[in-house]
Amino acid sequence: MGYFNKKQTHEQVFINLMNTKKWFEIEDYYRQHKDSLSVIATNMFIAITGNAFNRPIEALDAYDQLINMIDSNQITINEVAFIIFITNPAVQLCFDAQEHKKGEELCLRFINYFQRDTIIEPDRRLEHIQQLTRHHESFKYLQKEQKLEVIKKRGSNKGGEIKLLPDLFGNGIIFNAKWNGINLHTFFDTGVGNGGYIYNRAIAEMIGLELNTADTVLINGKLRCLQGIVDSLELGEFFIKNIPVTVHIDTINPTDSNQVICDSLLNLNYDIILGLPVIRQLGVVELDFVKNAMSFPPATTTFSKRNLYIENSGLFMNIEVCNHNFLTFFDTGGAQCLAINTDFYEKNKQHISIDTLERFEVSKIAGCVEESTNYQYYYGCPQIDIKVNDLPITLINDCSVAKDKENNHILGTPEGGYLGNMIFKYCQKATFDFDNMIFSMQGKPAIANKGID
Repeated sequence: MGYFNKKQTHEQVFINLMNTKKWFEIEDYYRQHKDSLSVIATNMFIAITGNAFNRPIEALDAYDQLINMIDSNQITINEVAFIIFITNPAVQLCFDAQEHKKGEELCLRFINYFQRDTIIEPDRRLEHIQQLTRHHESFKYLQKEQKLEVIKKRGSNKGGEIKLLPDLFGNGIIFNAKWNGINLHTFFDTGVGNGGYIYNRAIAEMIGLELNTADTVLINGKLRCLQGIVDSLELGEFFIKNIPVTVHIDTINPTDSNQVICDSLLNLNYDIILGLPVIRQLGVVELDFVKNAMSFPPATTTFSKRNLYIENSGLFMNIEVCNHNFLTFFDTGGAQCLAINTDFYEKNKQHISIDTLERFEVSKIAGCVEESTNYQYYYGCPQIDIKVNDLPITLINDCSVAKDKENNHILGTPEGGYLGNMIFKYCQKATFDFDNMIFSMQGKPAIANKGID
């Protein structure tokens, strides 16, 4: 409270709510009270939610409007609010959206703001200026790199479909796409926060990917990888340029039979993963499990309630579990269905029936070496009712409940959990609308069509 001047009661609540990052609650509140909110609050809403709801350019325009209002003294804002609501999120958005030229421009405007300020303590003002100067230099350097670019071909393959291939592990979305002109079995994975991921380094060599061998990066803080840029990707009616790709370089232990089997299966199943930074720019993606096809229909003008958002390069979805809101990390690369974490179960256990015998699961994330292994104790949930965008679904033996907090799903949200690609076997069609951030499902279970037992 007290960040901005001349606020109404609704604006006081709204500004504080935005700081919680509970994006669906924020949007609901905005829709209910937008007529009583000022232009300042409206621009704050567009700016703060822009990355979460996949509208980065609109968000950057809103930040410009806010800075103009500050410069013209239409807004009186204190140091803390300026950092929390303007500076930090605007700079981060420029990094995330690869809007490096805009980031350089904003940093100069922010530096100018702090240089003009006469109220902030000199040491803190200098600290802010130094940090923004470092960001400014980073943006200048990044402008030399090629930006990820998704281009929709005019009049090419309109209404065309891409055939879906079998997934050895579950209901994952696999198809052929041309990477640097070479057809690769490609995995559609909303759980991957880079443009692409290659498990087998030989695939990177086959497509001529140049890797930065001077800088090793870690996935999940454990798996060693190198990075490179794929020049081109042809996917249906899309031509995609400059895709940042991470390549796994750890080697398995040949005396460990589990690692050997895992390695063999991964190499058989797919060649490369397509991650969320590209997927989020494809507009509408329709998956038809009767035809076993993927297509990219035009955006619909019908607007259902938004149920997707993006944060920290991950896709999150709001569903209902036992008639209660459930926030889930939505991972189309995970061969699982619904994993319920402890906090949600404790609040709603009277509605959730679980087995009395605990179970143990060993799963792999992004590789086959020991560092990629995740161990979890859980209870089976034989049957549970959920809703995905108001579509009622009864999951049969496709739900688990963590034994305790130490066994919560590593990717799941504390107040909800995790959802993998087994959800696709409960529908005939599934649609990702990344223009409006809506996921929907249609039809009756289509298990036979996917070849799943």
